[in-house]
Amino acid sequence: MNNKGFTLIELLASITILALVIGLAVPSINGVTKIIQRNHRNNQIKNIEIAASKYAFDTNETLIFVDKLVTEGYITADNEDGDIKDSYNNERLNCYLVKMEKVKDHYNAYFQDGNNYDNDGVCDKSKLNELQEEILINVTNNGVNITDINSWLKGSITLRAYSNTLELNCNVNRCNWLSSTGGFSKSEEVTINPSGVLETRYTFQMVKDEKTIKRYNSSIYLKIDNENPTIYEDEINIRDKNIPTNSKRVTISASDGKGSGIAGYYLGLDTGATCSNISLSYQKENYFDVLNNGNYIICVKDNVGNISSSSIIINNIV
Repeated sequence: MNNKGFTLIELLASITILALVIGLAVPSINGVTKIIQRNHRNNQIKNIEIAASKYAFDTNETLIFVDKLVTEGYITADNEDGDIKDSYNNERLNCYLVKMEKVKDHYNAYFQDGNNYDNDGVCDKSKLNELQEEILINVTNNGVNITDINSWLKGSITLRAYSNTLELNCNVNRCNWLSSTGGFSKSEEVTINPSGVLETRYTFQMVKDEKTIKRYNSSIYLKIDNENPTIYEDEINIRDKNIPTNSKRVTISASDGKGSGIAGYYLGLDTGATCSNISLSYQKENYFDVLNNGNYIICVKDNVGNISSSSIIINNIV
């Protein structure tokens, strides 16, 4: 019986092939592992932001260390020492900052890169205090303070930057207002009065102390509608217009384009009153059942009070 084994050459060849396969496989495995670790870290940060949003909703506090979420019970620590460890590089995340921004009735949270430990290895509160030197923006419409900036506005809007902790002096510091249309106004205040519809973000920037270059900014998103609705006069429909009937249904065709949206319609006998007459009763529906012949005025109002008017003659009501 011939029990022939591997020759030395065959054995060396097999070892070489195996080494090549391992050499090709290891980088691939390492790459997949890193992707998994990065995805895990992204999920970890997302969970921190979700917890921070809930914390801000409960407390109205909008700038905290991750450690605050641990001590207040909003997230669970990874060990008995109360540490939150980065799943990617095992770094301690407790003294990373999370900033929350209120949007309508909830808060968006943003995890801030950069650790903030002092010499004793605890969170450096001076970093927290420094970032709390916030710039705020006051919004007024013809001198009246606007509190609901998420709603559509009308008319001339004035933005004024201010701070409870910083001195905003644009004669000394470098200031600028920015929007999607470019930069303008080097002062703390700017007035915006578009001729039509405007939706854009306005950002106030200030550079304090040219040597250390401390930059501060704050932004606000505005929706301003100074444009009247459009009445499509050619598309106003009078049912059975040329046929004698005991009533006519009139349907008004109109649009507010990209503006605040149509709030209501009015159709009434033309008595000389204008559409801006506050006693006029607007309705949501765009159709009216008319019982009398005559000259009629049409009014269409959008959600911020811009009004358009037209007129029609209705006959053949018997």
